Amino acid sequence: MTGRPTQRKAPWLFALFTAVFAATTLVWLYLDRTPPNWDDAWYLTKSLAIYDALTRDGLVGYIAKVESAFTFRAPLIAMLPTPFYLALGRHWHAAYLVNVASMLLLFAAVYDLARRWWSSRAGFFAVLIVGTMPLLYGLATWFMVEYALTAIVAAAVWLLIESDGLARRGVVVLFGIICGLGLLLKASFSMFILFLFLYFWTKARNRIRVLLYALIPCLTVALPWYAFHLRETVEFGFAAGYGKTAGVYGTGAIFSFHSIASYLSNVVKEGISGYYAGMTVVVGGWTFWRSRKTRSGDEVRPRARAILLWLLPFAIYLFGKNKDVRLIAPILPAFALLLASMLDSALPRRGAGTALAGAALAFPLLQLYSVSFGVPVGTAEMGYARRFHRDSWLHDEILKTIAANVHIGPGDKPLVLVGTDVATLNPDNVELTAVANQLPLRIETTAHEEDLITVQNRLEGASFFVCKEGGQPESPFNLFFDRLARRVREDKQFSEISRGWAWPDGGVVRVFKNLAVHSRPAGRAYLNSGLQLSAEVEIAFGETLALNGLSASKTADALDVKYRWHCIKRPAREYKCFTHVLDSDGKFIGQLDHYLLDGDPPVRTWEPGDDALEEMRTRIPVELSGKTIRLRIGLFDPRSGERLRIEIPHGTVALGFSLVDGGTALLSAPVQ
Repeated sequence: MTGRPTQRKAPWLFALFTAVFAATTLVWLYLDRTPPNWDDAWYLTKSLAIYDALTRDGLVGYIAKVESAFTFRAPLIAMLPTPFYLALGRHWHAAYLVNVASMLLLFAAVYDLARRWWSSRAGFFAVLIVGTMPLLYGLATWFMVEYALTAIVAAAVWLLIESDGLARRGVVVLFGIICGLGLLLKASFSMFILFLFLYFWTKARNRIRVLLYALIPCLTVALPWYAFHLRETVEFGFAAGYGKTAGVYGTGAIFSFHSIASYLSNVVKEGISGYYAGMTVVVGGWTFWRSRKTRSGDEVRPRARAILLWLLPFAIYLFGKNKDVRLIAPILPAFALLLASMLDSALPRRGAGTALAGAALAFPLLQLYSVSFGVPVGTAEMGYARRFHRDSWLHDEILKTIAANVHIGPGDKPLVLVGTDVATLNPDNVELTAVANQLPLRIETTAHEEDLITVQNRLEGASFFVCKEGGQPESPFNLFFDRLARRVREDKQFSEISRGWAWPDGGVVRVFKNLAVHSRPAGRAYLNSGLQLSAEVEIAFGETLALNGLSASKTADALDVKYRWHCIKRPAREYKCFTHVLDSDGKFIGQLDHYLLDGDPPVRTWEPGDDALEEMRTRIPVELSGKTIRLRIGLFDPRSGERLRIEIPHGTVALGFSLVDGGTALLSAPVQ
């Protein structure tokens, strides 16, 4: 049999296996009932929120919501489900079709690259390898950035090759558009394509013109968002890669042998699989030995350089602090191309050679079904590659029970404090449930807080407290879970509203109602610039917002504080107000930290001349009801912790106020 029939069959095999992998992913998603984890729940929540803005306020409202909802993470992944919601309805499960569409793009790019460089058979091998690497078929079942990012990186590489050395103007422009979309998926996109682009660019004839053809469309797509969010995005990306949180995904000291070895082991086990790692060593050794007898180096080197430059960002993650394996997903297609080329070169072109390759690649295909479905044999999960679970998770029932136990008036958003922070029950998937069911509840968490007084005051102001007893242990970020859980069980201020919900991990979820929270929530109003208010105080915060009204009053066990805010110029960030309650000795006894107007509308959307009224309430110890207290007030950026500096003008409008904490906090007159 000649090699030609095999070449003609390869495109059909490509189409067949692409359909098989897509169908496998859809079946897995249909069968699985596991709730989304932290990041994927966060993105799904945002995708519903911006879709609601589109259906409620049209395209202008959609764009405004995207701009306000994403301040430190690129927004495109949450925008991509919008067409599926429009076509199939407002169900967050439809968002996973983004991964299926990304899979088609990824496979098409990988197949055509291998076909162009080597043969159609190599293209089929590459698709089969990409489809059976644990990290990639695992990520196809999560709603996170990395799978779509992998597809768009592969598409960008394909366009670079298709451009004939950046000589085809239209393809270069399309490459720039793809790069802009990639940046809107994740800022790290640039790292995966930069080295390869520079390689082709340095060889281009007219470098300035080529650069403009690529750069202008890229900036046209990405700059409207990054112009307002670049600093926050860079800070968040650096913290994710090298900050305190990144250490949770680390393997030890960055340059230690143990850290490097552990990471490489994880990459092999959870990323490419041990089978493909072993196959690469064997087939690679055989290919290298054979290549010494041929003179095809001039033809092979450009392809080898392209693959090497695509793989180069791996070194950054190898020596980074965050060793989460999913971050290297965009370079795995390059590995698949490398292995596919070696298989295509090592095996005869006859049908027997293709059959032998098919037999060799059958094992990872069987492993995919064993890991994902438990057939033909049960196999342990491999990182992000996991088996579907049919257990019932009761987030909907819990949130609907909470909503039935509180009166929610127009504009009210009772606070639900989630005291548990585990994969199956956390503030992100609880908020997703609230948004999906259109329940007007505000969700906050006790996790990621290192100050006990802060979480205690957060508990005091919450209408409900949700926690899980037993089962999967708490995350290391939830430092005060045991204290708060014990408090709500023992304090008569809290009453359990149900007998609890049995959780599939063996725990029990309990919900406690805070009986001390006043039945009426904090009042608030937003007034546009057409309704100006007279100023009683005129205290400016960073020349952005002004406090032009403040009053406080005490009852036997509570403190009511009324604020009136005035917008001087449109804020660049979503600032948060801190209000610390101090006794006569300056001791901290409570707080009223909050987003202005609970973020509705977001501060970033305020225009100069707009005003806002709000009223907050907190409990104070009964023994202080007859004593003098004071308030310490300021505005800060919750992402960086940076406070706005305060300016107090001369005159009676500022009477009774003083500056503290280096001019970043305002100390009020005594409250009797």
